[in-house]
Amino acid sequence: MKPKSISKGILANVLNPHPYLFWFSVGAPTITIALNEGIEAMLAFIAGFYIFLVGSKIVLAVLVGKSKFLLSSKAYIYTIRFLGILLCILAVILFRDGLIMMKII
Repeated sequence: MKPKSISKGILANVLNPHPYLFWFSVGAPTITIALNEGIEAMLAFIAGFYIFLVGSKIVLAVLVGKSKFLLSSKAYIYTIRFLGILLCILAVILFRDGLIMMKII
């Protein structure tokens, strides 16, 4: 049986709420404002948005593809562990600050 990666990817993108949230909250109002300036401004916004969106994903994919050796190195594993410990410490500090603000402690 084939993995159906393309259909799974399409389904994941269709069900992803982020594009809809962007276009309803930021994209559509920006296009409306740009259209008041002229159709060129609207087209420039849409073209620039998608060029940078797709371009950044291509650059990210290329960088990840070229850095596979880094993701399996011991330095990477220790860095991730260290950052995880820092996040846990930050969580405890923020939790304590929340309890102080709520006058629980």
